[in-house]
Formats: sequence, C-alpha cells, structure tokens
Amino acid sequence: MTFFNNSKTLFISLLAVILLTSCTKEEESTPLENSLVNVKLAGTQTQLNRLNLEILDVQLRVLEDETDPKAWISLNTINTGIHDLTDFTGNQVITLVDFEQVPAEFIYNIKLVLGDENSVVKNNVEYIVDIESEYGNASVNILEKQLVENKLYEFTIELNIDESVNFSSNNEVQFIPKMNTLMRLYNLF
Repeated sequence: MTFFNNSKTLFISLLAVILLTSCTKEEESTPLENSLVNVKLAGTQTQLNRLNLEILDVQLRVLEDETDPKAWISLNTINTGIHDLTDFTGNQVITLVDFEQVPAEFIYNIKLVLGDENSVVKNNVEYIVDIESEYGNASVNILEKQLVENKLYEFTIELNIDESVNFSSNNEVQFIPKMNTLMRLYNLF
C-alpha cells in the first residue's frame, strides 16, 4: 500500500510540475509588429483671408508600385470635412489621424485626399479652387521612411499656402500643393 501512496504522490507531483511549467503569462512583453502614427496639418502665414480645403482621407503608400491596388492604405481620418487652413498657422495644427496602428514597414509617400469643395477668399472675394488634374484631388509628399515597431511617428504636413494658390489673369484659382512633412519619433517602450 505504501508503494501505491508513493506512486500516487509522485504522479500528482509530476503532473503539477508539468502544468506549472507549461503555463505562461499571456502576451508577456510580446513586441508589437505595428507602429503608431499621428498626422497633423498646418498652413503657413498668408495674405489670403481664407483657404478652405475639403479633406476626405489621409493615406500612406506602402508598396513601390503605386499603381498596385494595395499600394495605398487609408488611415482612420478623424477630422474630415472643410477646414480653413489660415486658422492653422504657427503653432496651431489640426489633427487628422490620432494614434493609428499601421504595419511597421517602409512608407514611400503620404497623401491628403481632397474633395471638390475647395475655395479661397482674397480681399473678401471668394473664389472656387481648381485642383490641377495631374494631382487627382490629392496632395502627395515623399516620406521614404522605414517604420520601426513599437514607435510613435508624428507627421506634420505643412502646406505653403501662398506657393500653392495661383491666381490666373482671369481670376481663376489653381491649387498646386506645395508642402513638406516634418516627422517626430517617440519611443513607446
């Protein structure tokens, strides 16, 4: 009978050791395979009274071939609609994307997708803005940046208003976006 008690004790001890060593903490310091992205938009000082741009989307190009249907990924743009960029100059910005998780991969470009409701007010006269067809209602800027996992990337798109808005001799307004993108990197862990 002692043999059975010893065997039983040994079996229970062995089973307990196996169960305890096979259990692991869930997601114990598992690194993210994503990065976080913030996108902000600002304009430069201008003589115009207003520059109203209709912002529909913000996208990142993640494939070299931009004609590939999967080349551009759309971000969760939180402030879509018509915005007067003259209100967002100096230290004022509008947040378009806030803490969006994106794959940690190479980013070629960032793109603002614009709608058709764009206008300029100069000397208290409003003009409809014609976006050049070569831009396809979008404003694209080169990033060429490898995103690293567990980092926060903050992109601030600065649109040079006076260089982007061109008045023709017949008072037609063309919008040819001239912008640059500033990047800040923050470590998450």
